[in-house]
Amino acid sequence: MSYEPRSRGMRSRRISSKKPASKEKREGEESQFAYQEIVPVNPEEVSARAVNALDHLGNQRFGMPPFSEHFRRWIVDIESVIGDFKSSLPETVIGNLDDTVAQLVSNIRNELETRIKAEEVQTSNVTETLKELADTDRAIAELDSQQRIRVHEAKRATEKSVTKLRGEIDALDAERLRLLKQKPTFLERLLGSAKTKVESSSRSLHSKQSDLTRKEERLMKHIDVLRSDYTEKRKPLAARQAQLRQKLAELRSTTMDDAVDLRKAACEQLRQMIPTILAKPTAEQANQSEQ
Repeated sequence: MSYEPRSRGMRSRRISSKKPASKEKREGEESQFAYQEIVPVNPEEVSARAVNALDHLGNQRFGMPPFSEHFRRWIVDIESVIGDFKSSLPETVIGNLDDTVAQLVSNIRNELETRIKAEEVQTSNVTETLKELADTDRAIAELDSQQRIRVHEAKRATEKSVTKLRGEIDALDAERLRLLKQKPTFLERLLGSAKTKVESSSRSLHSKQSDLTRKEERLMKHIDVLRSDYTEKRKPLAARQAQLRQKLAELRSTTMDDAVDLRKAACEQLRQMIPTILAKPTAEQANQSEQ
């Protein structure tokens, strides 16, 4: 009988799922709390961080109007700086901070809200004026187009008959000239028929010319009536157009600024309060230690 050695290799091992003993867990929690250290507030660090943020916000400039969204975002940033400043201070200081800063923050918020409302009113006025101006421009354009169509139709209605009359006049004029140049026969001289033909042609020519003149005069009178009606309708629209353009120019010339002076002054007041707020607890502690 042959001997076969057992194959050697890595045996699979089950991962241990043994839970830590309650004693070890308790000791770990105790050690975790034991090593927590309360870091004292560094007034200089807290002050520098707040001052830098206030300097940035106080000198921040905004682009083109409207500034309403910029103002709202700026107020949120100021409140965020104050909130961060408060979170870095002990409880004894927070009360002093709230009492000192709350009124100033409220004042600047009210000032900016007033500007926001004024700007929104102005923006609404500009929008309404632009809409009314666009409607007036459209009405004038439509009136101009209607006037061109009326004049064109009036001329076209007369053109056919006028063209026909001019053709007849040219033909009669040519016939009259032919009769004048033609030598009458003996019989025509005796009867006077040649003269009669010339006089008849002249009368017909004069009649056609009179018809043409009357038609042209009627056309000009009709165009004058159309022009007068057009002028009467366009006059108030043109006046309103000029008023709206003037109003729009005045509205755009009184745009709001970005209130940088107001915001800078508020940040400067807040910045000046910081050293006083941070020094107050120290003074109170000194008084307690003397007692």
